[in-house]
Amino acid sequence: MLIPQDTKNLRAERALSADDARHRFTGNATFSTPATFPKVTRNFMLSTILTLESPHRFTKFAGFDANGDVFGVNDRVGIEPRNTFVGDSLKTLDLRLARSFSIDERTKLEFIAESFNLFNTLNVRFFNTTYGAEDFCPFNPAAAGCVARSTNREGSPNPAYGTPRAIFNPRQMQFAVRLSF
Repeated sequence: MLIPQDTKNLRAERALSADDARHRFTGNATFSTPATFPKVTRNFMLSTILTLESPHRFTKFAGFDANGDVFGVNDRVGIEPRNTFVGDSLKTLDLRLARSFSIDERTKLEFIAESFNLFNTLNVRFFNTTYGAEDFCPFNPAAAGCVARSTNREGSPNPAYGTPRAIFNPRQMQFAVRLSF
């Protein structure tokens, strides 16, 4: 957000960053079968990547120009600070299994199977952060987004608030053959 909610109170803009993911763990491992194993189980390679991440933060938006400054897309709900909505954590495990065969001295054939997000974990990228707020249209019918027949003086929160707006990819699998010469 480039424009403060209240230009006379910049202390109200103090908050954690939207990119503040407190913890992130990424670990990888590779296992290969030794040449001393029986011929059927030789030349296998198993690789894995595990990623775990703390939730990101989001700002609740009113959904209209609540403070009348003509910048309607960045007005927060009431005196709510920035980035108070905490999203979901990210968890994903990728796995790769490969086996290679030597055809001759310089030629090698490799069969590969890969899976991304192996356990098909739902990882939310963005949430719907438009909370909604009181309907100010009866008091200022000329405000942007007001409909002349609007008479709701009660709060009108958005039922889609907090629902996923974008998610990371679900489980994906791919198979490949590689010929090296």
